[in-house]
Amino acid sequence: MKLINYIFINILIFISFSIAGLLKPYDNQYISYIHILFEWEQEPDAELYNIQVSTNSDFSNLILDLDTTEILYIFKDDTINWSTRYYWRVRPIFSENIYGEWIGSFTFRIRNNNTGNSGVQTNIIDEDSYYDGLTIMGDLSDDNRSIVFDKNGREIWNDFDKNFIMNHINEYGQISGCSFNNFPANTGSFINYDNEYLWTGPDDVYIDVHEVKTIPTGNYMGFVWEYQNGPIPIGDWTNLYRALGYEADGVTNEFPWFGQAIVEWDENGNEIWRWNPFDYFSMEDYDIYGGTWWNAYFDGQFDWMHSNAFYFDKEESAIYFSARHLSRITKIDYPSGDIIWMIGMPSEFNTGDEHICTELGFTWQHNVHLLDNGNITLFDNGNLSGLFGEGNRTRALEFRVIDDIYCEMVWEYNLPNNLFGPWMGSVQTLQNGNRLISTVGSGGHTIEVNEDQQIIWDAIYNIGGGNQNGDPGGNYRSFRIPSIHPNAYSVIFENYEFGDLGAGIYLSDNNLKLTISNGSGYEQLYSYAMGDTEGWFDDVLYEEIIIAPYSSIDLIFDANYNSDMTSFYFDIEPVFHNYDNKNYIFNVYKNQILGDVNNDETLNVLDVVILVNVILGNSEESSNADVNLDGTINILDVVTLINLILS
Repeated sequence: MKLINYIFINILIFISFSIAGLLKPYDNQYISYIHILFEWEQEPDAELYNIQVSTNSDFSNLILDLDTTEILYIFKDDTINWSTRYYWRVRPIFSENIYGEWIGSFTFRIRNNNTGNSGVQTNIIDEDSYYDGLTIMGDLSDDNRSIVFDKNGREIWNDFDKNFIMNHINEYGQISGCSFNNFPANTGSFINYDNEYLWTGPDDVYIDVHEVKTIPTGNYMGFVWEYQNGPIPIGDWTNLYRALGYEADGVTNEFPWFGQAIVEWDENGNEIWRWNPFDYFSMEDYDIYGGTWWNAYFDGQFDWMHSNAFYFDKEESAIYFSARHLSRITKIDYPSGDIIWMIGMPSEFNTGDEHICTELGFTWQHNVHLLDNGNITLFDNGNLSGLFGEGNRTRALEFRVIDDIYCEMVWEYNLPNNLFGPWMGSVQTLQNGNRLISTVGSGGHTIEVNEDQQIIWDAIYNIGGGNQNGDPGGNYRSFRIPSIHPNAYSVIFENYEFGDLGAGIYLSDNNLKLTISNGSGYEQLYSYAMGDTEGWFDDVLYEEIIIAPYSSIDLIFDANYNSDMTSFYFDIEPVFHNYDNKNYIFNVYKNQILGDVNNDETLNVLDVVILVNVILGNSEESSNADVNLDGTINILDVVTLINLILS
């Protein structure tokens, strides 16, 4: 009953698929990218497809005229421009180079770019060493924006009106960050490249701008502020606080401290798990060198931790957690919440006497990340590096923790003085060994550095009035990505054609074959379900498959015939981009040989005998008896059948 209902519900899908149509971009769509994903439905009997794109509705000015075997194409040519309307259409090409009618004609509009006419300024020093791909940048400044650009600085995508700061993009191309639209409802959110919200946290909860991610459970994790009264320590600021009426004696719990709890939510925004730092960290550990108590005087609250990053390790079920104002990285067991170790400054700097690996000397760090080899990378802002006699320095670090006690420095890069980045930053290890390092120094830069510590590429943002004299800009993080459109994929069914019984799949043997193609630069996991009404393919099947970037995989289902026709359905979705699921339903017809009247899959004299008996009315009529397909069964069918046997 469930399958019958399913087919009834999806009958409209079958109708729309039988009459092929254009899919992406949909008609009159506004988009904010210039790498255009074109997608259309499979046409029966088509061997090729001709896609055309023009700036004119009459297609008199073609910027694309391409024949392809695919039903998906990503157009990346420089002829696509921002703030422009385009028209596109597709037609099938049949055998012998016969062109079919145009499937349809759609229009779409590309919005304005977000970096002006010049885009991002880039300097390519060693193009051969550049790790191929695009760069995505989240800008935490007055603009609050995210952009994607290519190696030459040409803007490829922007978040348009989302007011969105990207803070993470994972291995499947999921974009997470903070949007300040409709505050605080979207402050922890996931979007796609069509700027649609895919997940947002609870409407009434501010999810801290610094980090929000998916975790291996399929849930979502981010930071939420926690408050508790604590003492005002004695320092140069003491008299200021006492003038406001506080004891300011370093003992009395009288002033609001806040830190960031790590919180886990499910798909519906329900809280699943919370780690409260007030339950695990001592309030005797705090910053006294970075000016946080001076800032607290003006803010009316003490920014105790300023947590800015975490990484969830599924192998050990542990969380690596960065508390900037404590200059501390903590490894937390999940879900118990127990602290495994803490790395930070020596105890004489008032940030804890239980730290390991104090010789690493990082301060006010960002972007902790665990590599596949177990090493840890982070961006050392170095605000307090002068305490170690180093002067102001910003570094990208890679180190290894040994036996939860010792640390070994693996790789260290000191950024040039003009790129000193006191506010934000990130470091990404690329597959070729290069590092992509993002800093706020000199108006904001992202540099690519090889293993020999040579800068091979430099992106210059000039954010927030920053300049090349060292004034900071607001870029938060940057990542190298293989492509946009991580949801790009297609499904093509073999033997989909117009036959005697209409459009459907006419099996040439006992196998139903289809091809799934991953059109993105990311490895993707796909989930599919299939079944049919007549039981040709046994039980309903649910499976998951992994497809490498820009690769295809064939699925073959063996048919066990018990009728001449069945209705077959196939549902598929990219697990990490399930907003782009696809549903198909077809009539599938048994492989039949013309003139095989007794359906034994051979043509011989027995078929002639049975056909003669059908004509004489001595045998039941067979679906294969009308051999010459003239709509009647008579002696002409016998003649045709004999000729088929003889040939």
